[in-house]
Amino acid sequence: MKRTLLAITLGLMLSGTTAFAGPPVSDTDGDGVLDNADNCSLKVNPAQNDTDGDFCGNLCDADYNQNGLVTIADFGQFSTFFGTTGHPLQQHVEPISSGAIVNLADFGYLSAVFGTWTRHSGTTPGTTACPSAEAYGKLETGV
Repeated sequence: MKRTLLAITLGLMLSGTTAFAGPPVSDTDGDGVLDNADNCSLKVNPAQNDTDGDFCGNLCDADYNQNGLVTIADFGQFSTFFGTTGHPLQQHVEPISSGAIVNLADFGYLSAVFGTWTRHSGTTPGTTACPSAEAYGKLETGV
């Protein structure tokens, strides 16, 4: 019996099968970062910019006060930096850098997500647009 089990196990290992592997992980947005590690799983963001370090990439994050909801308070903060450089937190289109201007494209994203819950906006089953810190094995605070 032990020999048979060993032979089957070795045969599976040598055949390259993934019979014992977990479920496959996809890359919904096709940016080369698997969904389980992607900080913005619905938009192509290979750079994974996350200026405020909340595990939600800039391309999916207009929640500047970290309460989970994009509100007038977030709009107020955004408007303070509109048209200026040196404020990558308010940038939602690539390239994100301190030298880029906070512009109409960034405002367009903020307007599109106004009134939404940022962490719970994923549309792919089993994923979220902005995974929680738990997805990265860290302690999440605030939301």
